[in-house]
Amino acid sequence: MLKPVGDASLAAQSTPAAVADRLRSLILNRHLGPGERLVQDDLAAQLGVSRTPIREALHALAADGLVVLSPRRGASVAAFSLEDLKDLYSIRIPLEGYGALLATRATGPEDVAKLHALVEQMERLFYAGNRWELLVVNRQFYATFYATAGRPRLYDLIMRHLDMAGLYRRMAFAVDDLYGYTLKEHLELLMVVKQGAAEEAERLTRANLERTAAMLMSSWEKGQIPYWSPPPVVGTAEGGDNRGP
Repeated sequence: MLKPVGDASLAAQSTPAAVADRLRSLILNRHLGPGERLVQDDLAAQLGVSRTPIREALHALAADGLVVLSPRRGASVAAFSLEDLKDLYSIRIPLEGYGALLATRATGPEDVAKLHALVEQMERLFYAGNRWELLVVNRQFYATFYATAGRPRLYDLIMRHLDMAGLYRRMAFAVDDLYGYTLKEHLELLMVVKQGAAEEAERLTRANLERTAAMLMSSWEKGQIPYWSPPPVVGTAEGGDNRGP
């Protein structure tokens, strides 16, 4: 558990966003370890703030996948590790590859139109540098694509593991090289889907996930765990600064 930090600047601007940023940094730098309980009273005392921003910050971090909220146990740091990353991607790669194969075989003109609209939306966000919104649309693309296979159980498995990898997907979007690939990957995938090239769609999907996993593992092994904060919701008390990676 943390020792009191006496952070006067944090106490002076004890908004939920500022507290969440501080806790996020402590988690990603392993000062708060995976599985560690996060007691609101203790955190408030250690960070020199009231319980209210602590509570709101924990809910924000739970939405990011960094904190787990349990009715019985309260809040705790989510378990994430290099081994967890490897395990999740070892499941996602064959699962999503197979999903892409089946989805491409089943995709019709209306499905292609939906995917094309999502890729156009991603393109606008990419050139605007809006990584957070792009990640949201990225998920919509895959949810739409894999649903076309018409295999509900497979779809549920794919989307469950995709969402379980939410933290690592955020990390990937914080790596400039990986972020730079994202639009190219989707344009290429859309092209082969339009052509009905199911085996090529499977190959591309597997290759893209393998590249993401390899680059994240390389960064992790060098002690460089990437992450960036999503911008605060417009209209909240925190204001509307649009922070980048």
